[in-house]
Amino acid sequence: MRHANWFIGWPADAWAPADAVPRMQHDLALPPSTRWMSGDDLHVTLAFLGRCGEQAADRAFDLAAQQARIQPPKLSLSAHGWALLGGDQAPSAVSLLMEGGSADLSTRIAELRPALYAAADARPDTRPPRPHVTLARLNRQVDNPTRQALAQRLDRQVPPPFTLQLESLALFTWTEDRVQRLFRRTRHCPLGRPAP
Repeated sequence: MRHANWFIGWPADAWAPADAVPRMQHDLALPPSTRWMSGDDLHVTLAFLGRCGEQAADRAFDLAAQQARIQPPKLSLSAHGWALLGGDQAPSAVSLLMEGGSADLSTRIAELRPALYAAADARPDTRPPRPHVTLARLNRQVDNPTRQALAQRLDRQVPPPFTLQLESLALFTWTEDRVQRLFRRTRHCPLGRPAP
C-alpha cells in the first residue's frame, strides 16, 4: 500500500485475566456504530512514523530491535485511567491509559522515539507520550456533544484492575482491506536477550 502509515509498538497480547479486553469492551457502553479493536489493532505505540514508506520504516525498526534486545524480557503494565484520544476536533480513540514497566513507560518512549524518527526521516511527535491501548474507535458520524459527554464519563470512570505484559516489539502498517482489522504486523522481535 503506497500511502499507508507505519508505526512501531508493543503488541498488547498478554492480558491478565486473558478475557480482559472483551470484558472491558462490554462494560464501556459505547454507541452501536463503534468499531471494536482486536488482534493486531491492540498495541501500545512507541513511535508513529507516518507515511514514511517500508524501507524507511524498516530502518527505524532495525534500530528499535537493537534497543528491544537490551530491555527486560517482559514489561508489566497496569491501567491508571481512561481517555478519549485523537484529533482535537473529533477525538475517536477510546483508550486505556497504561503505566509501569522497569522504568516509567512514558520516559522510555520519550527517550527512544527521537532516534526512530530520525532513522525513518519521519516528522517527530513533540507531544508528551501518553502510553495507552485503544480498545474502540467511534464512528466519524458521532456528533460532538456525544463525544464530549463520553470524554467526561471516561475521565471519571475507574480503570479496571487488569494487567498487561509487553513481551515483544513490532512494526505495524495498515491491513489491505481494513474491514476486519486496521493494522498488521510486518516484523517483530522479542524483548530481552535470546536465551543461551
